[in-house]
Amino acid sequence: MESDIDLINKALSGGSHHYGVLIQRYSDYLFGLGMRLTAGNRALAEDISQQSFLKSYTYLASFDRTKSYKHWLTGIAVNCFRDAVKKEQAYTGLETMNEPTYTPELEEGGSEFFRLIKPLDPEHRSLFTLRYVYDHSVDEIAELTQLNAGTVKSKLSRAMEVLRQCHA
Repeated sequence: MESDIDLINKALSGGSHHYGVLIQRYSDYLFGLGMRLTAGNRALAEDISQQSFLKSYTYLASFDRTKSYKHWLTGIAVNCFRDAVKKEQAYTGLETMNEPTYTPELEEGGSEFFRLIKPLDPEHRSLFTLRYVYDHSVDEIAELTQLNAGTVKSKLSRAMEVLRQCHA
């Protein structure tokens, strides 16, 4: 199996089809991350995955090959999620219009996790997911989100407090 760096080098030297192997390798991971970040919104998770791959391919030449491609891709996905949240907040929410809401049917066990993290705002949800689902260190999360490590710690603490209050 070729390493991520080998595939990136081949893709950059004109073999863009080699990037397809990276997409296959990380598509499930990115979709799972998107599902957790969006608290189970399948369509938005798919959009985030697609945008992440598109942006990573577009900026592949700027990738630091001494670092982990998966880590870099995770950072791009988190930024795509943030962008999606900003766009969503620019529009009137469905709740304010008295429209019915959609709750996706999820695989057994998955819906309980999404109910657990639903009370968190998008930023706290993404930090919680990176730390407690994907087991990233506080320093890694700080690098991915471009936040200070102390800020990440305090936001994680606030997220845990919200979850304790909501599920007590």
